[in-house]
Amino acid sequence: MVSRYGRSPHEALPDVIARRKRREAAARFRLMGLIALAVIVADQIVKLIVRQAIEPGSVVHVLPGIDLVHTVNTGIAFSLFAGSTGLIAVLTLVAIGGIGIALVAYVGQHRLVPIGGGLLLGGSIGNLIDRMSREGVTDFIAIGPWPPFNVADMAVTCGAVLLVLAIALSARDD
Repeated sequence: MVSRYGRSPHEALPDVIARRKRREAAARFRLMGLIALAVIVADQIVKLIVRQAIEPGSVVHVLPGIDLVHTVNTGIAFSLFAGSTGLIAVLTLVAIGGIGIALVAYVGQHRLVPIGGGLLLGGSIGNLIDRMSREGVTDFIAIGPWPPFNVADMAVTCGAVLLVLAIALSARDD
């Protein structure tokens, strides 16, 4: 049987499969972009509220062991490399580019990749916005002995964990 396009359904099957894979990849990239955008917006809104509502250095007790504080971190995690904002911003841009390239390769591997990728990119960009516009990242959640952190930090951590999990699950399924 020949279709109206001059090919049998069997001959058209590879094209149908390729179109479906392109649509699925596009949907995963849209999801990743929407998650990244949501993280950026949420992170920046919460940081703005903290900057307006809590004086720098002030502590607001929320629950035992959990406080809200207003600090500015000019370094990276745990205040490493404090005062190197410009260098950290450049390295962050390079990392975002590398992460983006890696995500292109892995986005089709597992359904957790766009979620983890969106969280990781959104958090990285959220903190980069602070570094470039404020000379440091606004941190405000203090839990026990840990240094203060923010929404972007949580997104980066959760995104990295999800990506590692997705890659492990993908490798297991192969």
